[in-house]
Amino acid sequence: MSQDFKSANSAKIGKGFSDARENLDLSIEEVAAKSLINIKYIKAIESGDYSDFPSEGFSRAYFRKYATFLNLKLDFPAIYATENRKNKIIKKSFPISSKPIYKLLISSLIIVILLVTVFLFINSTDKNKIKNDPNILITKASEANILKIIQDVQMNFDVNEEIKSNNQIEDNVNESKILLYFKDECWIEIYSNEKLIEYQLFNSEDNFSMNIKKPFTIVVGNAEAVIGSYEGSNIDFITNANRLRVNTIIFNDE
Repeated sequence: MSQDFKSANSAKIGKGFSDARENLDLSIEEVAAKSLINIKYIKAIESGDYSDFPSEGFSRAYFRKYATFLNLKLDFPAIYATENRKNKIIKKSFPISSKPIYKLLISSLIIVILLVTVFLFINSTDKNKIKNDPNILITKASEANILKIIQDVQMNFDVNEEIKSNNQIEDNVNESKILLYFKDECWIEIYSNEKLIEYQLFNSEDNFSMNIKKPFTIVVGNAEAVIGSYEGSNIDFITNANRLRVNTIIFNDE
């Protein structure tokens, strides 16, 4: 890997985890069974080496889950590149559609608004004249209309995407089948008979399906980013999610 995901600080924090576990007289296997945390992730946190985790969000979620289990209050080690995180935040701060036609339309409208703004600035030397000039009033009205068009375009696209994701799930309903559609980066773990049988990291617009019978447990990270159903019934991933947006849902035999 191009980046080192272990440091002296992360190793020191990891020792805090292992010491706390040993003080409770618990083995790693016992912790895994009781907390539903994968053994390799427990070992990664205790060793301070986070290279086994697929993403920062994934590792932070498990760090907090393990800390809560051991009743520890520790800060997550600063092992991820600040620049990479900054770029990711910038990208997520501008959720413009990835569809080329929408990008082109919105970009064109923004350029028009900029041109209108420049025009108004150049002609702002005479405040009273601008105030009474009907042409300027028309320009301002046009600017307001353009802004409304941009909002309508983005809103319509968001609605269409939501309908698309819902239809995609409803069209694939099957007995004893779990169906998931992801709107953003998200990770899941599925346990059957207390054994981890599936764990993956997903990106936006990914899909997942699996035939599985009760009882089973599904753990989801970034719960707001997933829509799903089981046996044709929608799954509520959001209601009981914790502040890290991690949710554990148990499907028992009825």
